[in-house]
Amino acid sequence: MNLRAVAALAIPFFVTFSALASSDKGDGAQPSSTPTTLLDETLHILHLKHTPKPKAQPLHHGLELALDVSPDQIRLSTDHEIKVTVTVYNRSQKNAAHLDFPTSQRIEILVKDTSGKVVNTWSQDQLFTGDPASVTINPGERLVYNANVATREMTPGHPYVVEVSFPSYPELTVSRQVNPAK
Repeated sequence: MNLRAVAALAIPFFVTFSALASSDKGDGAQPSSTPTTLLDETLHILHLKHTPKPKAQPLHHGLELALDVSPDQIRLSTDHEIKVTVTVYNRSQKNAAHLDFPTSQRIEILVKDTSGKVVNTWSQDQLFTGDPASVTINPGERLVYNANVATREMTPGHPYVVEVSFPSYPELTVSRQVNPAK
C-alpha cells in the first residue's frame, strides 16, 4: 500500500479525532494561530503540510553574518589571544552584494564588558592604508575574515561581548558573549 492510500484512509480518522479534541477545549484556551483550520491541523499532523518558519531578516542586500570565537572555552592563563572569524553570506540567488570601504580596513572588532564599556578595540593594533576599495560577494558565495584579539584586558569569571562590525555599514554587526576562565 502506498503513502497516498494510507493518507486517504487515515484522514477521516484524524479529522474526527481533531474535531473531538477541539470540542473538548472547554477551559477557555485560545486556539493556536497556526494551523487555523481542521484540514490544516490534519495535514500538519500527517506531516503533509508544514508550518512555515520565520525567515531571517537580511541585513544588507541579502547578506547574513556568522561569528565564531575560538577557543570555545577561553582560559586567560593560557589563551593570550582569541581567534575571531566572521563570515558574510550572500543569500541572494540573483544579486551580487557590493560593499564599499573608505580605507583598507574591512572589519572592526570591539570587546565590551557587561556595562557596554569597550575594553579592547582590535583596530588600534592594526595598520590600515587610506586606499578606498570595493568588495563584491556573488550570489550564494561567502566571504571570511579572521582576526586575533588580545585577551589582556579581560578578567576571569566576567562575561564579555565580542562585537564585529563593518565600517560604513552599521547594520552589518554581529556579536557573541564569551566567559573567560582563569
